[in-house]
Amino acid sequence: MKSFKAVIFSVITTISVTLPAYADQCSYITKEQALRAVSLLDLKQMVYLFCEPCGEKVPQRININSLAVATVNYQDFWQVSINGKGIDLAYTFIESSLDKKPINLAAIAGCPASDVSPVLP
Repeated sequence: MKSFKAVIFSVITTISVTLPAYADQCSYITKEQALRAVSLLDLKQMVYLFCEPCGEKVPQRININSLAVATVNYQDFWQVSINGKGIDLAYTFIESSLDKKPINLAAIAGCPASDVSPVLP
C-alpha cells in the first residue's frame, strides 16, 4: 500500500503535467522580438493586458508611462517592460487600424503564442 505522501505526490504530479502552461509564453523573448515589440509602443499609449487562456473576462487598460527593453540574464533572452514591470507579449494588445480592434503584440512581434486571439475579443 502506498504511503499518503506518495499518493499526494502522484496526484500533484498528474495535475501539474495535465494542466496547460499559459504563463510566460512570450515574456522571455529574442532580442529581435523585443526590439520589434518596443518599436510598436510609445509613451502615453494605451495598451490592454488580457490573459485569455487564464480565464480573464475583462482586459486591464494601462497607459505607458515608462518603456524599456533589456536582457533578463538568462541565456540570450530579453524582455519588454512597461511601467517597470515585465510583460508577456502574448497577453498584451495594442491599438491598430484593423477594424479598430486592439491586436495581439506577440503576433506582430513574431513570437508564437497559443490559445490567444489575434485581436482583443
